Amino acid sequence: MGKTSILRNLEQVAGAKTLLVYLDMQDAGWIDHTGQLLLDLAEAIHKRTSDAGLSPGPQPLPERYASLGEARRELNALLDRLAPQMTGHRLILAVDEFELVERGMTEGRIDPGFLPYLRAIHQRYRWLALIFGGLHTLDELGRDYQSTFYGQAEHIRVGYLTHDDAIHLITQPHPDFALEYSPALREELFRLTYGQPFLIQRVCWELVNRWNERFLAAGEATPRTLELDDLASVLTDDLYAGAAYYFDGVWSNVTEAERRIMEVMASREEAWRQTELVASAGGGDLEPTLGLLRRHDVIVEEGEGETIRFASELMRRWVERQRSGRAS
Repeated sequence: MGKTSILRNLEQVAGAKTLLVYLDMQDAGWIDHTGQLLLDLAEAIHKRTSDAGLSPGPQPLPERYASLGEARRELNALLDRLAPQMTGHRLILAVDEFELVERGMTEGRIDPGFLPYLRAIHQRYRWLALIFGGLHTLDELGRDYQSTFYGQAEHIRVGYLTHDDAIHLITQPHPDFALEYSPALREELFRLTYGQPFLIQRVCWELVNRWNERFLAAGEATPRTLELDDLASVLTDDLYAGAAYYFDGVWSNVTEAERRIMEVMASREEAWRQTELVASAGGGDLEPTLGLLRRHDVIVEEGEGETIRFASELMRRWVERQRSGRAS
């Protein structure tokens, strides 16, 4: 959650001497071979450094990136031309949805040599930083990742907003935000979302839209404080449809075993003791699956691990809606 937003906004906080080159591997899904992927990278580096007033040389030509070997030579030449100009500068190569590289390697479209090549240019050009954004740690990816980057990578976890940060986002999404939220509504929004930024923004967007409709009808007499009672009118099918990108994303990125446990847990709002969850799920050792659900931020523990529940109440309700829909 939020990985792409962080990557895209790095340059704003990193300073004028830091150049960000952002590459989304979802956009590279069409590539036929590794040379095309390195061409995408070369074109992005060329454009960003040119925009910054540097001289990266001639525009990369597709015919010179027809194979991995040719592409490496061309990209090396581009980086060599930049190297003398990078004193005092730093270039961050941010590769989003990085696990799709593994899919490309599995499908035979991306050569495993792509990973050692990234390591090599990072070691050669000290002004070049690599950031990989994805759903998995290197340990959870394939052996190629572990052997290539072992001991060199720092894992930075991106999770939910804290309670205070979530309340700040709710009440001050913009310095000029003119509405207020009652304390009860603030706490309920946090309970429903558990600080998931997209869900917070989506629900608050619905609340503000409804307030705007009331303002158009009643004008300045419209109270500027949103209350807990206002929430019921936005927790509708339209909300779940509008947030489907998030819910479907969570559902598609967990295992079948995790989905089965999620469906059992979604049948009630109260937290579960692990013993009763085991009984409801048909027995067996659930700990490996629960461990995955914890790591995927789907569930949280309460009372020093005595009970477990969905982190986001909205996620639980979505799963229950899906389960009930299939049952009917």
